[in-house]
Amino acid sequence: MDDDDGIHSEIVLLGGGHAHVEVIRRLGHSGLGARMTLVSPGRYAPYSGMLPGYIAGVYSFDDFHIDLAALCLRFGVTFLETSATHIDPEERIVRLAEGSSIGYRLLSVDIGSTPSLPLGISAGISVKPISSFTNRLGRLDALIAAGERVRLAVVGQGVAGVEVAFALKQRFVGRDVQIALIGRSAGPVPERSVRARRLVEKELRAAGIAHHPAFDVVGFQDGEVVARDGRRLVAHEVIWTTSSGSQEFLRESGLLLDAGGFIRVDESLRSLSHPDIFAAGDAASLADPRPKAGVFAVRQGPVLADNIHRSLKGEVLQAYRPQRSWLVLISLPNGRAIADKWGLAVVGRWVARWKDRIDRGFMHRYKQDM
Repeated sequence: MDDDDGIHSEIVLLGGGHAHVEVIRRLGHSGLGARMTLVSPGRYAPYSGMLPGYIAGVYSFDDFHIDLAALCLRFGVTFLETSATHIDPEERIVRLAEGSSIGYRLLSVDIGSTPSLPLGISAGISVKPISSFTNRLGRLDALIAAGERVRLAVVGQGVAGVEVAFALKQRFVGRDVQIALIGRSAGPVPERSVRARRLVEKELRAAGIAHHPAFDVVGFQDGEVVARDGRRLVAHEVIWTTSSGSQEFLRESGLLLDAGGFIRVDESLRSLSHPDIFAAGDAASLADPRPKAGVFAVRQGPVLADNIHRSLKGEVLQAYRPQRSWLVLISLPNGRAIADKWGLAVVGRWVARWKDRIDRGFMHRYKQDM
């Protein structure tokens, strides 16, 4: 495309997130593929639920990535492998990295999130964006290969941090690698049930992963992680699994955003300021907020697809009702996992097998031949 040449698509999907792959599948089956364009900076979209298994060596790259180009080709959707740099909601234009632009009738944003690091810190390896984490994981492999004794610090005590710590332990089994889990909370997975927290603490001890609670990181320099209270922890590398930040260009779009820079949407996932724009996944800010987790983006996909279709036909939109209680499956080393819901938690190999069936089932929807 020439810099001065803009193209137009009736439906523009910005980002290849969990919700948008379902939009492509559903609307593609409805015969709307030719009216859609997907814009994504990469051809391969990772499924976040399988990332710990990839780190641990259980899954291959292909196992947990969706080929967006192939998915679009299957349903007649135009695929543009590029990044968005600006949204102009008044002109209904998305400007792209190459200087070109694309116009739309309806726009949907599912671009994930960026790492939100403590002020003044840029060093370390961030898990987000997951789409490029596989490249950053190579840095860890090189560090381990070059060092005799390596100390790693995983920052963030939520489910993501716990799973990454366990997965790294399994990835580097047999190597002289010490792993510490640190964060500002009083304990791991503070958002989960008491039973789940106790199980995680037990598993951390069994795996030999040091846990440093109430460790509010304010610095990482000269091989040390520094806490607000002055404590210091030796670490050759830090892996950040902390809270999510918004894509910077959204702040300049004129869309109504929340304090974190995410698009505020109503119960139909439609922008509160611009009804021709939808948002899902991490990019969306719901009136009844939920964690920035893939489980919600997956559930939003069918509602988003239906509402885009309804908008084209001028019909009343349906509401997305986020779960108040949701199942969390926490991957552990050696083929085990914890399941937690409704204040009940269990652990075992059968939980890991169950999780594997769920994850592979999700991926199968977007990889099977049509």
